[in-house]
Amino acid sequence: MHRREFLSSIASVAASGALHGLAPAALAGIDPDSRQATGVKIGEVSHNGALAWMRLTERAARQADGELRRGTVRPFAGGRSTRELEGSTPGAPGRVRLRYSTKANLAEARDTGWVTVPAERDYSHQFHLGDLRADTEYFYSAETSGPDGKLHAPVAGRFRTALAPDSTSGLRFCMTTCQKYSQLDHPDGFHIYNSIGALDPRFYISAGDIVYYDSDDPRATNIELARYHWDRMFSFPRHRQMLAHVPGYFLKDDHDTLTNDVWPSMKLKPEYRMSFADGLRAFREQVPMGRSTFRSFRWGRTLQIWFVEGRDFRSANDIPDGPEKTIWGVEQKQWLMRSLAESTADWRILISPTPIVGPDRTSKGDNHSNKEFAWEGRQFREWAHKTLGDNFVNINGDRHWQYHSVHPETGTHEFSVGPASDSHASGSPGENKNFHRFHRMLGGFLEVETRREGRESFLDFRLRDVMGKPTYAYTFTRGIKS
Repeated sequence: MHRREFLSSIASVAASGALHGLAPAALAGIDPDSRQATGVKIGEVSHNGALAWMRLTERAARQADGELRRGTVRPFAGGRSTRELEGSTPGAPGRVRLRYSTKANLAEARDTGWVTVPAERDYSHQFHLGDLRADTEYFYSAETSGPDGKLHAPVAGRFRTALAPDSTSGLRFCMTTCQKYSQLDHPDGFHIYNSIGALDPRFYISAGDIVYYDSDDPRATNIELARYHWDRMFSFPRHRQMLAHVPGYFLKDDHDTLTNDVWPSMKLKPEYRMSFADGLRAFREQVPMGRSTFRSFRWGRTLQIWFVEGRDFRSANDIPDGPEKTIWGVEQKQWLMRSLAESTADWRILISPTPIVGPDRTSKGDNHSNKEFAWEGRQFREWAHKTLGDNFVNINGDRHWQYHSVHPETGTHEFSVGPASDSHASGSPGENKNFHRFHRMLGGFLEVETRREGRESFLDFRLRDVMGKPTYAYTFTRGIKS
């Protein structure tokens, strides 16, 4: 079938919404001659650089008519292939490159050059884009070819670099967590992706539990199944469309590392053919990521953000608590406390996959608000209160409800963004007036905005529901010298 005939057939079938199980609007942005079913991810954006993640696939779009695995976790028989499943996007051999320019027509575009994508990395590659201009919009064409050199239709997108370190401009960003496939709230992807895209933030943060290897069907007991979880999550049209113009920073937690509450030395069930090290490798394979998963980025004078790693260095959850027990590890904790103290930004925000303040339910023993890691949690909160003053805030993923809490002893503020859909909301111990300024057990996301007005700097927090409607707002204010 020729391309014109194929497009004509799409138009007729799309009118009924039957093709690929998607609404006609979702089909509009997917060129059938492209081969990037999992889209492009721009990440780790700084004032002078970024990473571009690309992957070459057999088809333009996700598999729609395969076996649906979205419910009770069942065994996946040996000898079967994930290509038989709904949402699959098998990788393909060939080459990728990225052309990018400050001009929408790609005039004077820079070119990464062609790179062959290896099967051992799920046919993906990450390009480092250096020597970029601060606070500048870049347009790109993500291009692929088969082993024979035949070009496929490119995928277009854009992103904007971070503010220069001395810029006094404000900015907006959003944060999500806990997107479970079985709790999807729309056939074309989670509502929050449309809601975030409509706000046009400078970036978004996906703060862990991006996929659920252990409790979404099929359980990811090997690398092929782990990759399938990522492939089906990021091939939804809504997700691809938002990521085409909103760059991201990605964190992992337990479910997208291996299994619930996992730590490096944890003994796994016999059916697992994937180790903790395999889980770390799979995460780095699927998202744009630099040398370290704990890192910090400066966004002008108003904001600096820190991302912490909560799985790689932690002690076993079930050993006695004390000064030697840790979630962050010695090196990361020293880096975090040193760099937080040195920062001159108006506002210092820590992004943690798990809570530091809470409160959490008593049955959990996996984070700094639990008694199992109480020593390190108390040490950090007291240090932050003494050293950082009133311009430090923690925002966290992991918890399946929205809240704003303030620690009654140290005054540490914490915002929990809530799960990606309402149906995934659960587990709250209930509102606690000693901690909570706000408590809501439904899904949504967090919007954060910085701004300067005269001699004052403002930090606005807005919790929103899955459709983008504000559910709570809180503003911090502090005086500034310049």
